[in-house]
Formats: sequence, C-alpha cells, structure tokens
Amino acid sequence: MNRREILLGLSILPLAGAAKQTFEPEEETTAPAAEEWHPKKELIKTPVGSCIRSGHLLFIGGIGGWYANQRAEPGDIKVQIRSVLTTMKGILEGAGSSMSNVLKVQMTVADPNKNIPALNEAYSEFFPENPPVRSYSGSKTSQMGRDGILCQVSCIAYVD
Repeated sequence: MNRREILLGLSILPLAGAAKQTFEPEEETTAPAAEEWHPKKELIKTPVGSCIRSGHLLFIGGIGGWYANQRAEPGDIKVQIRSVLTTMKGILEGAGSSMSNVLKVQMTVADPNKNIPALNEAYSEFFPENPPVRSYSGSKTSQMGRDGILCQVSCIAYVD
C-alpha cells in the first residue's frame, strides 16, 4: 500500500465507521533534490494597471473604472465598465492576446446591489459569446480607494 492509499484510507474510513487500520510506514527513499522552479515573468508596460506574462498566460490587474486624467467625469457604472474593458482589450491586444482569450475576470464593484444589473448589460457587449468565468466582490463606494471609482477589474488570459 502506498502513502496515497494509506492517507485516503485514513480520511475515508472514519467517515464510513470502519475500524482503523494499522500500518507500517514504507521505507523512505532519498530522491534527488528538485530544482527550484521560478516562473519566467515579463512585465508588460500598460497605460494603467499592470500586466505580467508568464509562459502563455497574461495576468492583468488593477484597472480602475475612472481616472481623472483620462475623463473629466466619473460617469455611471456602464461608462466605467466600458472604460475598464476597453483598456483591458488594448492591453491584451498589445500583449498578443484578445478578449476571446480571457479565462477569468475578477471585479470589485461599489454598491453591487445597485450596480450589477447595469454592469452586466455593458459587460455582455465585450463578451457576447462564451464569456470567461467571473467573480466579484462588493464594496462601499467610500472603500474603492479613490472618490468616483465604481469598479476595478483584473483578469487572466492566454496568449496563443
């Protein structure tokens, strides 16, 4: 019996009400020291947010819904999510990817009960078919880091 089978048996048997088994541990074998793994990371310059490429994956983070130096008024959630996703699209394309290659989107949304329906409407314009998995967390408007911001987005995408 290998270690995996032993651990599996120990974790399942008590739940099944079966008697506990006793066992003798297998003799330890000394494996050669594994090389320490370091991902190859390449920082990609972006107008806002940040982007790192590691292998065939892109990690984009921290795109806010409003920047005063880009647009005078913050606008509503539809304006902000369109702005975020347009910026994200530009970053992806500049890194050799596209919106259709987005695997996961994470959002922080101010006052989600109020803003999610309108956000979803604008979001679907950018992902009309086969949208990526998405999750969000809610926040009070006062906790978004800067007055006027209603959403912040990060994503993971792949490069062909």
